[in-house]
Amino acid sequence: MGLLDRAAVRLLESLRLRVPARIAGTAQGGHKSPMLNTGVEFADHRAYIPGDDIRQIDWKAFARHKQLILRTFTEERDARIYVLLDTSASMSRGTPSKLDVGKQIAASFAYLGMKQYDRVLTMPFAADLGASSPAMRTKNELPVLEGILAPLEADGMTSFQSTVRAFAERYPTKGFVVIVSDLMHLSDLDEQVRTLGRFGHHVCVVRVSCKEDDDPPFRGEIEVLDAETGQKVRLTATKQLVDAYKKEVRTHIGRCRDACVRVGGRLVEASVEQPLDKLLKQVLAVAAEGA
Repeated sequence: MGLLDRAAVRLLESLRLRVPARIAGTAQGGHKSPMLNTGVEFADHRAYIPGDDIRQIDWKAFARHKQLILRTFTEERDARIYVLLDTSASMSRGTPSKLDVGKQIAASFAYLGMKQYDRVLTMPFAADLGASSPAMRTKNELPVLEGILAPLEADGMTSFQSTVRAFAERYPTKGFVVIVSDLMHLSDLDEQVRTLGRFGHHVCVVRVSCKEDDDPPFRGEIEVLDAETGQKVRLTATKQLVDAYKKEVRTHIGRCRDACVRVGGRLVEASVEQPLDKLLKQVLAVAAEGA
């Protein structure tokens, strides 16, 4: 079975990805372009200007008002959907693992884009940006995408600065950027999200978490291992220390959320302990609409 079961696909079939018109592309796709042209859906009327295409004159309106009025239409344009999946070592934690759930979320966003004939590219990142999938534009390519995502393993440290720099160099065309990560080592997310915003991208961050991230059950003398650096630290996990840790996590996530909002984007939480259908509804509620 692939990353998305039949129930998940049925849910995705009922949704559309909301993509801002400013990032619509140039090829035919499933999004309304802000440009008025001779497309397929009526938008409005405007006064005729000499030199306009006379085929767009509304002759019925002329018969009523004795004025030459032009019909305008919206074009359907495609968009670039970039899905960046964190594959650093900290994503191995949780049951199921944060990486396994992250793959399902990444595949879901990609599917929504592909069924709208957008150009979807998915790519892993950790210390740097990994190789991208081929651009995919139809939902029939889901098995190919699942075959690319499924073998990915959690390993290495996270450097979002290096990731964003490499992304900006490879992909100058603005688009809808989805970042799927546990945000455990993204202290510079604020600055990098601003960078993506300056390049004209629309940003959606999905924070994948497990219960241990937000409310560690540890008490007493413990040895803590940093999954990404391998560093070990011995400490006494008192209630005060755990409470301070939980407060720091909430503050960090709050800063990440504010960074997204400042560039017109969103941050949404996704806990691995949730059933897949409930999780996808929660995550996609901020980026999708009923078909």
